[in-house]
Amino acid sequence: MSAGHKREVARVAEGVAELRRSDAQLARRLAARGAPNDTDREAMRFIARAPAHDPVTPGALAAHLGVSTAAVTGVIRRLREGGFVVVAPNPADARSKVLRASLRELHSPADRLSSRVEAIASDFSDSELDAVARFLVQLAAEAEDVGDVKDRVEFS
Repeated sequence: MSAGHKREVARVAEGVAELRRSDAQLARRLAARGAPNDTDREAMRFIARAPAHDPVTPGALAAHLGVSTAAVTGVIRRLREGGFVVVAPNPADARSKVLRASLRELHSPADRLSSRVEAIASDFSDSELDAVARFLVQLAAEAEDVGDVKDRVEFS
């Protein structure tokens, strides 16, 4: 690896570290304002993407988020109290509930960053965007793997 390439790799690594710091600061600022956390925002995205004829149930949301049904109850409570989702009887089974996005969900301050990301991305060429997207997908996959059983150190 050339010295120039090493410098560019280090620059990317520092950029990722700075992004992580900024993301943590954003999460703290949003939490201080009572904005939804990452899990809540992912729940809102999942609920908002559901087709009208097949709304999300609490069980489906729990499965999507990879949390227990007890944990998803807290997510739903926070989203309902914040006015982000509406909980209604399931038309197909009155014993269960369905979740629908409220109009407030569409204008969440936590998602203003998404439009800024799109504006920044529009300044890049298709090939640059492809490289950035591939990098981010690979980085996300690595982040998912960190802390898995294979990475754990056993102490005897």
